[in-house]
Amino acid sequence: MSRCDLHIHSRYSARSEEWLFRRLDFPDSYSDPKQLHEQLLKRGMDYVTITDHDAIAGCLKIAHLPRTFISEQVTTYFPNDPCKLHILVWGISEEQHREIEGVRDNIFELQRYLQTTQIAHAVAHPLYSINGKLEASHLEQLTLLFKHFEGINGLRDALLSDLAQTLFKQLTPEKIDELANRHNLAPTHADPWKKIFVGGSDDHGGQFAASAFT
Repeated sequence: MSRCDLHIHSRYSARSEEWLFRRLDFPDSYSDPKQLHEQLLKRGMDYVTITDHDAIAGCLKIAHLPRTFISEQVTTYFPNDPCKLHILVWGISEEQHREIEGVRDNIFELQRYLQTTQIAHAVAHPLYSINGKLEASHLEQLTLLFKHFEGINGLRDALLSDLAQTLFKQLTPEKIDELANRHNLAPTHADPWKKIFVGGSDDHGGQFAASAFT
């Protein structure tokens, strides 16, 4: 079975989401894309991609190398809501990256675009509050909108990954109906109580690359 670290960053990632890094004006990552490519293959990955924040420049640096594909981590929001969310998208083109830029400020438009274009995607670290504004209502709507979630994140507390998997595995058709009625939002996919989990290291410095993978 093929393996790939589906969540990893390079020095081409946009400005860090971590408040301390932003305060000190540190980059999100120092990793060189070509070194990451070599490192990931040496650590047993069959395919290599990079999921920089809202950027694909790192991926383009290795796009000519074997067993690579273009990906990114997209920052998005619910309308008129400051809660910041991340969606991992994989196997995109440069044109699709530009199109994603045009819809990513609205998670509903982003989800429709990804579904219509059949781009593989998943909610990154669903229980991690990026800017301290994540609430239960956001998670409930994410449950209705998305089928795939990052169930293993190598950077965040393992407890968050375990808890996320536990919560999603407890979903039932009745619970989905309850959430849909509460938010006046129909599920976007079949069997929305059945989630699919992916894994990635979320590495930012090369030390933990391939520590988690799919």
